[in-house]
Amino acid sequence: MQSFSPTIRWAGLSHVGRQRPRNEDVFHVLEEQACAVLADGMGGHRGGDVAARIAVEQACAWLQPRLADPAAMLAQRLCEAAEQANLAVLAAAERERGLIGMGATLLLAVLRPGRLIYASVGDSRLYRFRSGGLAQLTRDHTMLQDLVDGGMITAEQARLAPFRGMLTRALGVMPGVEADAGEVDLCTGDLLLLCSDGLTDMLDDDTIAGLLAEGDTLEEQAAALVQGANRAGGRDNITVVLARAD
Repeated sequence: MQSFSPTIRWAGLSHVGRQRPRNEDVFHVLEEQACAVLADGMGGHRGGDVAARIAVEQACAWLQPRLADPAAMLAQRLCEAAEQANLAVLAAAERERGLIGMGATLLLAVLRPGRLIYASVGDSRLYRFRSGGLAQLTRDHTMLQDLVDGGMITAEQARLAPFRGMLTRALGVMPGVEADAGEVDLCTGDLLLLCSDGLTDMLDDDTIAGLLAEGDTLEEQAAALVQGANRAGGRDNITVVLARAD
């Protein structure tokens, strides 16, 4: 199997938070192929943890033999993986009626020399931290983000709104799902953050950037983010995956 990760370091951490009875976040890193996948089970639905696990397992299984494809094809492959994960979640709900209504977000990222390719469904986020600046690369698929984009409310109002978790796209809802894909440059020293909304609902981007700037290792940075979200209330499960291109 071809390896793409001789200069990429990874760290991941998931925590139930302070208010949820179980952890419905799931992540997996395919280190040899420089790929990370994260899913957040839809809160309030039966089987959110099941949906997240199925989504990650199916996406990884479908992607593994295809990650050796040319970099120009990988954005399409990530979107196809999201479609396969969606079908798997729907099929599981059909087999077991107690799981009807379960769903999940999905975030996928692949690193290649000088490039980062990604795709997302839902409100799990991907950030790039470079030279002290934090840039959000994904767009939240939420009603609030639609209102922000339409100029109806500000980003700060959206961050404080009580219904910020209402998704406009997720796995397990419809037979078809559209993932947003993107590609950006990747420089030596860049730090990538994949996270569930349990982090971003508790900490704003400036706070996240400050915690990333303070840590000496990826493990310390991941722990600081989770601890910070818990100190701020820990209302949801918190998952972070970090990757650094050295």
